[in-house]
Amino acid sequence: MDRYEKSADLLHGAKRITVLTGAGMSTESGLKDFRSKSGLSSSLYEGYAPEEILSRSFFRRNTDLFYSYLREHLDVTGITPNIGHKILAQWQGRKPHHIITQNIDSLHQAAGSHDVLEIHGTLTTATCTGCKKQKSLREVLDRGYSCDCGGVYKPDIVLYDEEVSQIYEAFRLAEESDLLVVLGTSLKVYPAASIPEAYGIRKKPAIIINRDPSPYAFGYNVVEINESIGETLRRIDEILKKKHPLEEMPR
Repeated sequence: MDRYEKSADLLHGAKRITVLTGAGMSTESGLKDFRSKSGLSSSLYEGYAPEEILSRSFFRRNTDLFYSYLREHLDVTGITPNIGHKILAQWQGRKPHHIITQNIDSLHQAAGSHDVLEIHGTLTTATCTGCKKQKSLREVLDRGYSCDCGGVYKPDIVLYDEEVSQIYEAFRLAEESDLLVVLGTSLKVYPAASIPEAYGIRKKPAIIINRDPSPYAFGYNVVEINESIGETLRRIDEILKKKHPLEEMPR
């Protein structure tokens, strides 16, 4: 049995699935990742490292430059879900699952997925630091970040010196699952890298699809495929449809 067929069988047999996605999920839609050799963190912007710009302290003291960086490097206008996003959304109709994502582009929701936990927040909205009024980030980028109350609009993303408060909900979802599917993350950046351990990856099965090998590549319970996410999910989906037609899928 090859890795694709094994993955299909694991998906078919699971009752509570958690999917964890990282930057590799979105690079196939044309977005740049952050930490690769050619990623956003590899070059300075106006003399500042991106990690410094994308911090709450920098946002407070240099809001103009913060938003300039956002416009040039993190504007997701025109970016659309890829086949991987679409397949996950289709699977929710036949195989309910939760998605935990490190990404801030909301492409999972754009593809039609629900039950998405965005542990690093979203670029779709911004909230005033004063009155807490919320509006779309697109409107803030177009009309300015100042609020009538005297506050400023901050994108609803988790910045570098802020707590990833939803990680505890992510741990809970993972722990309650009987299958973990990891897509497009190196599993080397914390706190998200702790999710497989919270899940119990050394005792329960997992599917990992990522360009580079993960720390769990040779785990006894792990099926790891180091190929394109979209193409891999497409192949697994074909096997699922062939071996386990919709009416036979367990609920």
